[in-house]
Amino acid sequence: MGNGEDKRKKIFDKYVTQLRILQENELLPESITYKENTYICPICLNEFSNEDLKSDSLNMLTLEDAPPRVLGGHSNTLSCKKCNSKAGHEIDCHLNKRLVELDVRSFLPNTNSKAKFSYNGVLVQGQIQVDNKGEITVRHNEKFNEPNSFKKYIESAKNNNVINVEFVPSSVDVHKLEVALLKTAYILAFEKYSYALILNDSYNIVREQINNPGKYIYPIGFWTKQSSFRKKHEGVHVVDSGEFNGFYAIFSLNTSASNQMFGVYLPVSTLITDVVILKLRRKEGGFSLPLKSLKENEYFEDVENMELMYKYLNKKTK
Repeated sequence: MGNGEDKRKKIFDKYVTQLRILQENELLPESITYKENTYICPICLNEFSNEDLKSDSLNMLTLEDAPPRVLGGHSNTLSCKKCNSKAGHEIDCHLNKRLVELDVRSFLPNTNSKAKFSYNGVLVQGQIQVDNKGEITVRHNEKFNEPNSFKKYIESAKNNNVINVEFVPSSVDVHKLEVALLKTAYILAFEKYSYALILNDSYNIVREQINNPGKYIYPIGFWTKQSSFRKKHEGVHVVDSGEFNGFYAIFSLNTSASNQMFGVYLPVSTLITDVVILKLRRKEGGFSLPLKSLKENEYFEDVENMELMYKYLNKKTK
C-alpha cells in the first residue's frame, strides 16, 4: 500500500467501528444520516468509503495532523483531501508563520530572516542569523544593495555604531491564526472522543468557523497561551463547574527554536458557548480552571463511555 494507505486503513476501520457502535446503540444525533461502513470527514461531514483510501479517488481520505506536522504534530485521524488542503493553505500556514516570526524577532537560537538595516538614514538589505549558541551574524550581498549606500553603511558599521534592524513586514492574518488553533483543538478532540463528541450540534459552529476562516463566527477570546502549562497537562479535558462548562484542549506547538503551550475552549452547548468564552476573557491572568482529565477513558469501543458522553452533551443542551 502506498501514500500511507496501511496507516489510513487502520484509522478508517477504527473510526468506522465507533460509528457502527453509535448507530447500533442509537447514540447518533437525529441530524446525522449514516451509511454503513463509511467514514465521516470531521470537517465537512461528508461520507467516504473504503475506495476513498486509494490515491486515484477524486477526494481521497488523507492523514490529518494535529497540531500541524511542521509544529510537532502527528497524524492520528483522517480528513478528506479538499478539507486538508484548504486548511493547510488558508489557516495553518498563518500559525506557523507567526510562531517563526516571534522566534526571529526575539533573536532566539537557530533562527534566520531577511531584514533591513539602517544607520543615519542609510538603508541596506541583508540577512540576520542566530546560531545554536545564540551568536548573531549579519550578512549583506552587494548585488542587492545600492553601491554608494552600501559603502556608507559598511563604514558606519566598522565604527561599532548602533544599527537599526527592521524585519520584513508580517503577512500573517491573526484571525486565521486563531482559527488554526481552533482547528488543532477540534481535531485533537476528535482524536480522543471521535464522533461521540464532534457530531453533537454544538460543534456545528466550530466546523462553520474552520470552513469559513475569513469570517468571525466562533466567539473571540477562546484561546490562551500559558507559561504555566506543562507537558503533563496536554490533552482534551472536561471543564464542569458552576461557572465554566465545556471541553478544554491543551497542546504544545514546537518550532526549531521554541516550545509554547496553548489552551483552547471547545463547546458543550450552543446555549452557553458565548457566555463561557466571555467569562474566560474577563478572568485575570493566573486564575485556576478546574479541569477533569479523561485520559484513561476509552471512547471507540466502550459503549458505556459513549452513552455517558451522549447523556452529558444532551443534558447541557437542554
